[in-house]
Parts: sequence; C-alpha cells; structure tokens
Amino acid sequence: MAKGKAKYNKTKFYLVFAVVVAALAGIAHLWKLSPVKEKPLPDELAKVEVPDTLNTPIIPNNQNTQFTPEEEPIPEDTLTADSAPAPFFSCKVWSYPECFPDSNATQLIAAETNGIQPAESREDIMVYVDKRLLTDISTSPFYMIEDLTHSMPYLVPKAQLLLNTIGINFVDSLHSKGYPLHLPVVTSVLRTASDIQNLQQGNINSVTNSCHCYGTTIDITYNRFVPLEGMTLTCYDDNLKKVLAEVLYDLRAENRCYVKYERLQACFHLTVR
Repeated sequence: MAKGKAKYNKTKFYLVFAVVVAALAGIAHLWKLSPVKEKPLPDELAKVEVPDTLNTPIIPNNQNTQFTPEEEPIPEDTLTADSAPAPFFSCKVWSYPECFPDSNATQLIAAETNGIQPAESREDIMVYVDKRLLTDISTSPFYMIEDLTHSMPYLVPKAQLLLNTIGINFVDSLHSKGYPLHLPVVTSVLRTASDIQNLQQGNINSVTNSCHCYGTTIDITYNRFVPLEGMTLTCYDDNLKKVLAEVLYDLRAENRCYVKYERLQACFHLTVR
C-alpha cells in the first residue's frame, strides 16, 4: 500500500508559532527575566568624582619612601618649645632653707668625728695624702671640680664616696625625669688654716673653725652645671637645681650627710656623717 504525502498547512504553522512565543513571553514576565533599565543617579551622586585607584602604585609598609611636604616647615623655635621638658615640681623639697637647715655647728660635730686634724699649711696636707687618710678628688666622671683658689681637692674616703654617690644619683635622676644629663660642680673642698686666713680677707662669712678643715665637707653650687654634651656651662636652671636638691634630700634622709642651703654663696654646704 503506497504511503501518502503529508500535507503542509501554513495557517496552522503561524498559529502554533504565535502560541509558543506568547507562552515564552508569559513565562519571562512571571519569572522577571526581562531586562531592567538602570535608573539615573541623583544629581548629588552624579557629581562625585571617583578616584582612579587602579593606576595608583601600592607602596609596601616596610619601604622607606621620602615624601616632599607641600606645607610650610615647622619653625625651629616651635620645635624647641615643644621638645623642652616641663618644669619640675618637687614633692619633697618645698623650701630650701627649711629642708636643709643644718648649721655649721651641727656639721662641725660630724666633721670632727669623721675627719682629719686641721692642717696649718698645704705641705701638712700632703702628709695626710701620703698616709692615705685623704683622697685626691680632682678628676672624676661623676662631678666637676671648679678652679679652686682657697681650698684643695682632697677628702677623706668616706666623703669621697658620698660625693660620688651624689653625682651618680644626680645623673640617674635627670635621666629618669627626661632632662638633659649634667654633672654637679664642686666649688670648695679642703682648707688649711692659711687658706682660711686668706679667705677671710674677702669673705666676712668665713669662720676660723670651719668644717672644710677636716676633709669631710664640700660645697656644690646650684647655679652652674656641666652638660655631658657640649662645652658651655648651664647656669641658673631651676629644674637642675630642684633635681639636685632632691638627691641631697634623699641622702640626708638616709643619714648620709648634713646639708645647709647657702643663699649668699649660692651652694649646698654639706658634711658627711
């Protein structure tokens, strides 16, 4: 039996095609697959410039890179003022005369107990030096000796140890408080009877029976200090004076010395105990 030809119906083809397209459009609408038009940005956001970070080189944190600031440099005087340490307020030494009241009479008792017999001349002093009863203190890393005109740079070993302790504690205290490091300056040490006679000609406050005759007593000025860096003396520095006063206050509280605040001589007059 012969197989017949399939008939082609153009009308049916268009009808089926239209139905399929309509069905797909409905599905797309239901699942929201149609493209969404972008809404324009508000005027405020449209004006914002987005930086081009893609072309900016990335600098590692550990790379030393020098930048040239466009602003004006900070004035040198401003840097000095900002870096200067704040004034030191001592909670121990509230008054120099009241905290260091030890008179010459009080110190004389300690001098006679711990020192040598007073010498008439400087030749006699060298006898004590040869016997090692006196120690040469003319050079030390812990303090400076001023040019002595009416005294000699000799002390009994106990007094030298005290002087070394003062210098060490002074530098340590300055370091802990953040102040520039300085050394104290010794202005008077051991005197002979002839030294006192010469001194009395120009100093009415000098006494004949002085503690300085026993090699136990020193004067440390509070108006001059030697910086560890530099050659120029630091004069009339109130912070350095207060720190030195605290060092002496602590040693006096430990019964290491007697201290007298000398206003006219501008020094701390102290004797080892």
